Amino acid sequence: MNIFRFLLVLLILFVALNQSVLASVLEQNTNTHQQARFSELGDLLTVEQAKGRFDWLSKCYDGLLVELWERMHGTTNIVGKEEKLRQLKELWLSDAALAADKAQYLTFANADFTNPYQWYAGTSAGEACSILPPEYEPVALKTTVLPRSYCDNRSYDHEWEWISEVTVDDFTHQSEKNGHSLISGKVVLLRANQASKVTIRPGNKEPEFPSYVAVRVWLDWDHNGQFEHSEMVYRSASSGDFKFLLDVPTTVPEGLTLMRIATDAGGGSDNACTRIHYGEVEDYLVTVR
Repeated sequence: MNIFRFLLVLLILFVALNQSVLASVLEQNTNTHQQARFSELGDLLTVEQAKGRFDWLSKCYDGLLVELWERMHGTTNIVGKEEKLRQLKELWLSDAALAADKAQYLTFANADFTNPYQWYAGTSAGEACSILPPEYEPVALKTTVLPRSYCDNRSYDHEWEWISEVTVDDFTHQSEKNGHSLISGKVVLLRANQASKVTIRPGNKEPEFPSYVAVRVWLDWDHNGQFEHSEMVYRSASSGDFKFLLDVPTTVPEGLTLMRIATDAGGGSDNACTRIHYGEVEDYLVTVR
């Protein structure tokens, strides 16, 4: 009987310990995913696009802007709608801010920072109004950081293959499956005239049978808003992780630029703007010091 009780106690302790470990792992994964979602939050606009977004919201969702003004001020004074919109525009798009290329704009998503419907607010008053998903809300007031916009790219299908992790020296970003991810909440720091260690880990729906995928990496060294063929810094194909050294030029303009990574089980293209078939495209903000 004593032996039975002893074994029972051991069993209870074993179950409790496993539950504790499982809870810790789940919490860690949740935090990692939450950080990834925050880093992938919203869209990345230029100054002109930010101005266009305010005009679009004023046309299509002026009530939402008025509500935001009222939350900010918390006043009982009677202020007209047009005055509220004028004050918001002056706050986010002041002459001084525009001169410094630092316009601000709203971005929208679910409360957990996901965008399952891939819905984006307009960037021009000329765009037709579209219906904001009912569970979406303005989740951030972002500031423009790039002077130019880049070509769009995403996969046709990302159910079986995607990018699960990218590491550049001590920078790491983990993410779930998406057709395209814009990592605008983190900045990759590269050192001029040095080589950085890069690892790209593909994600697979069936890890025991990993897909053979092609990967390409472009970096807009000259900050002109285009990924030229000469700016493709890596190209390979494998069923495992991709590891390489990224040589950073000695002379790169100051400020932020964009790095694009594309994995494609369909072979992909050397053109960074050609849509991929089976995989994911991820864009990263990069600065060189």
